[in-house]
Amino acid sequence: MASKGYNSYRGRSGGGGRIAWIIALVLVLLAAVGYLVSQRYVVYDEEGHAHWELPFGRKDPQGPVNPISPDDVNIEREEPEPEPEPEPEPEPAVPARTLPELHAKELEYGCLWWDPQYVLSLAEESVMIEVKRWNGGITYGTEVEIPSGALVERGVTRANLEEILRADRYSVAHLVCFCDTTYAGAYPQAALTTAENWLWYDASGRAWLDPGSPEALSYVTALCRECAAMGFDEIMLDGFCYPTNGDAAAISLGEDTDRTAVLQSFVAALRTALPENTVLSVAYRSGTGALGAGSGLTKELLGSFDRVYAESEADLQALTELGLDSAGDLVLMTWTRPETGSYVLLS
Repeated sequence: MASKGYNSYRGRSGGGGRIAWIIALVLVLLAAVGYLVSQRYVVYDEEGHAHWELPFGRKDPQGPVNPISPDDVNIEREEPEPEPEPEPEPEPAVPARTLPELHAKELEYGCLWWDPQYVLSLAEESVMIEVKRWNGGITYGTEVEIPSGALVERGVTRANLEEILRADRYSVAHLVCFCDTTYAGAYPQAALTTAENWLWYDASGRAWLDPGSPEALSYVTALCRECAAMGFDEIMLDGFCYPTNGDAAAISLGEDTDRTAVLQSFVAALRTALPENTVLSVAYRSGTGALGAGSGLTKELLGSFDRVYAESEADLQALTELGLDSAGDLVLMTWTRPETGSYVLLS
């Protein structure tokens, strides 16, 4: 029997419900996306109230900004400035040696054979003692190796000299430097020679050592060291130059020999070998080696010594006019006592 108004039962229809759910999900997703996007345009004012500021409503007071390409970016790296190297501390200036006036007497020839107390009674405030003569002779019993044939006064001379040096007197050793016929004859390779390789002799017939010879430097240095060790306060080099008295043009030297430089090197080596408190001085005799290229002596070289001894009033005046009275103490070698200045009375 057919029922009234109804066909057979087909169950509840679900098509419309699914569509509704899909629409709801889409709306939720759109709302979420819209919310996230809208956060980019939320702007807070000075009072903290939020409001939207959409892109098309935004005002750029400075106008549009041109996009910058990475290629347009120039990155400059600031390198750290290198630390400046510390400047070396300047070496302390060596103060000029100030010496009192010298009032001395050169002791007589052969005095080291005499009683030392008698010798001292004849002396001035200071004493000068000849230790090496112009012929190369040594006036005391030296322990330095010397050439055979050299005259050496041995015996009591060394003991007497040491007793004199122990007295309360300023003492000067008078040492002839390069004029040495004996040493030149024994060691000609250390001597000044002619072009024919013969010994050169000055106007007085004396041979001279070559200032550039290592043997000459070694020999003179050994004698100076011995004098300083015995107690001499000062060493005065006499005959310290290339000789100019005689046929100086006949002296055979290398064409490139700088005579002044050779003498400067000699002095520098000698100072290094001597005790620091030893006064080193030089005698200037215009008749033996006048200032100039021939002798190698210059104002500057003489001024590098602690004292300069002048042979005569004329030499003293010439050195004073050069200004050496301010570069080193000038001492007059004289037979009579001058009224002023430093002097050595000759015997």
